[in-house]
Amino acid sequence: MNKHLEIIVFHLGYGGIEQMVSNLANLLKEDIKISIVAFYKLYETPIFQIDPRISVTYLYNTDVPLKVKKYNQLLRKGKVFKMIATVFQDYKFHLFSLFHDFFLSCSIYFFGGRYRRLKKHLKQTKADVYLSTRHEISKILTQYGKEESFKIGWEHNHYHGDMDYKKAVVNHSQDLNRLVLVSRELTHDYQQDMNGLKCQCVYIPNMLSYDFPYISNCQEKRIVMIGRLEQEKGLFDAIDVVKRLQERMIPFHLDIVGDGPLRKDLEKYVCSKNLTSYVQFHGFQQRTFIEQLLVHSSVYLMTSFTESFGLVLLEAMNAGVPVIAFDSAEGAKELIQNDHNGYLIQNRDFNQMADRIIYLLNNPNVAMQLGKNGKEFSRNFLPVSVKAMWLSILRGE
Repeated sequence: MNKHLEIIVFHLGYGGIEQMVSNLANLLKEDIKISIVAFYKLYETPIFQIDPRISVTYLYNTDVPLKVKKYNQLLRKGKVFKMIATVFQDYKFHLFSLFHDFFLSCSIYFFGGRYRRLKKHLKQTKADVYLSTRHEISKILTQYGKEESFKIGWEHNHYHGDMDYKKAVVNHSQDLNRLVLVSRELTHDYQQDMNGLKCQCVYIPNMLSYDFPYISNCQEKRIVMIGRLEQEKGLFDAIDVVKRLQERMIPFHLDIVGDGPLRKDLEKYVCSKNLTSYVQFHGFQQRTFIEQLLVHSSVYLMTSFTESFGLVLLEAMNAGVPVIAFDSAEGAKELIQNDHNGYLIQNRDFNQMADRIIYLLNNPNVAMQLGKNGKEFSRNFLPVSVKAMWLSILRGE
């Protein structure tokens, strides 16, 4: 297929969307010319590996948005002095850098700078196909992208009852050629709202990077969680859940992989619950570390309030680890078959979740069978299947 696909993303740092962009670009590199345009350069190199044949362009060579987000979170918590101390820690006596970043952030957030450079880029370049990873980008793409280009939106988030968010997605996507959703439920939902509009909704799930060669024997009393340490992941609830295991004198160890703004608060909460010898924070880790951790785990735990897909659940299943999640995570309901490859817990019931964890830790044969079922199910999401779906949409089918 002699076409050029350009993927537009906010950044190439930590995050599920960023991982999926990297996976997709690497997957399609043999079939189509791929380039990635990112608004911000948060790190010297992309966090997730990208094939060197794929060109990456940054509209802003800065990590200002990452800093602004950090400062805003402290201000919202009323931690003014901590925010000031954090600014000093970031800049120390480099006043020129401080003033430069201050005025740049004003330009980005208050004077339309965020999208000015994207508009200019779209006017000066031409790709056969554009892929927008956020609805705000889709709005700019349909206004300034070349009329003859095929325009696709890729919506990863579940609106989770936020009708204003859903309305924004519909409004910003209506002039696209296609809107890709990562769950069947969302695809049906949005298609009802977009009937009669130019844009067609298409279901393409997120994919696994590859088929994991090993499988857990579920013998060790280890629980694992992987992801960004942010509010929507419900990690304080996870600590409350495992506290129930300690109170019932169940031996266990919880490994938490990932980083984020809540890490220090979570570490303090673990300490306040007297769980420091039971819970370990590993920070961001490479795939090899995560693979080894999964092989030695018997339960994957998800306590998210909302989750549009839940790729980490598939990765755990692919390693033969049974998964347990609250059904408030919409994506979990699409992946977990209750009593077959894991357990869905209704109404965010901490006691029921703790009971299920204890049951699996005490019954490794049951855990192994759930894990084997999950392994078989996860193979439906390997690259060969998902690639065919993407090539079909890129051909305009």
